[in-house]
Amino acid sequence: MEAFAILLAAGKGTRMKSELPKVLHPVGGVPMIGRLVGKLETMPITRILAVIGHRGELVKKCLGTRVTYVQQEHQLGTAHAVHQTERLLSTRSGSTLVLTGDTPLIRQSTIERLLAAQRANISAGVVLTAIVQDPTGYGRIIRDSASGEVIDIIEEKDATPEQKQINEINTGIFCFDNESLFQALPGITNDNAQQEYYLTDIVKVMRWTGTSGGQKRFEALILEDPTEVMGINTPEQLEEANRAFYEHMGIFT
Repeated sequence: MEAFAILLAAGKGTRMKSELPKVLHPVGGVPMIGRLVGKLETMPITRILAVIGHRGELVKKCLGTRVTYVQQEHQLGTAHAVHQTERLLSTRSGSTLVLTGDTPLIRQSTIERLLAAQRANISAGVVLTAIVQDPTGYGRIIRDSASGEVIDIIEEKDATPEQKQINEINTGIFCFDNESLFQALPGITNDNAQQEYYLTDIVKVMRWTGTSGGQKRFEALILEDPTEVMGINTPEQLEEANRAFYEHMGIFT
């Protein structure tokens, strides 16, 4: 069975206070996205696609021919970014990983576990989640109280006070059944506080359309160490990621 990987690398990363695309800032001496591609290259991935936008020519210069590039002309959200790969992937069967290009600390073993979890149950999708003490700023995982199945992911700005108390958060990393992914993407709207097309909305769209639910569940894989997917949005967080990398080089390389 084929496997594909989509890397989201189109954002400006304005809080980094740099003209350099966020994914090109180095962690452990290697650009974030380059470190991530290096891990995927050792896996049985048929094709790695990078969705680029802001100063995408610099990403191309960094990665060269290691990946296939897809341009996102307007940054309208993560679902919109993934949708840009439709021409290349929508007719293929297999599994598709979606990873953010600014998660260089994620372990290869975690990516392999995510892929295996989707394939084991032929799930419509699996989201990588983490349990954190302070979930502020993250999307919350909504589960069915009876089955435990993931039925929605609510972004912080759209969450109710009760939902904000949930401490299982979305890491932004997924593995989908490829056919289910492209069947559901057109159903995502931008009816939310940010007026963006959130990839997280695919969970409820799959349930509404019958793509998931019943035997073909939408599942979650809980990450044991949230450091793997720590947010890197500011120079301070970049410094923290570098510190974590050097302190645990045997883990995050």
